[in-house]
Amino acid sequence: MMLLCLLAALAGFAALSLGMSRHQRDILGRILSAGRTKGLKIAGWVLLAVSWAAAIASDGAALGSVYWIGVLTFGALIVAFSVTRLSR
Repeated sequence: MMLLCLLAALAGFAALSLGMSRHQRDILGRILSAGRTKGLKIAGWVLLAVSWAAAIASDGAALGSVYWIGVLTFGALIVAFSVTRLSR
């Protein structure tokens, strides 16, 4: 269940990152439409909520929330380093 938590957090942060026009230009080489950008932002927040739900389902509300904060930190670092590496 914690693997699902990590994967959902990674996908959520990646979607939020691609929801920014600067990262779209750097990674994809073009700007996406406004509708697709909004969809990526919504998908990112939904995936982060799924990540939190998976952490709570795995270890309960108190400990799961603490683990989730750690997973968020790890996921955000991976996405930040990846965006930096993939920028042209």
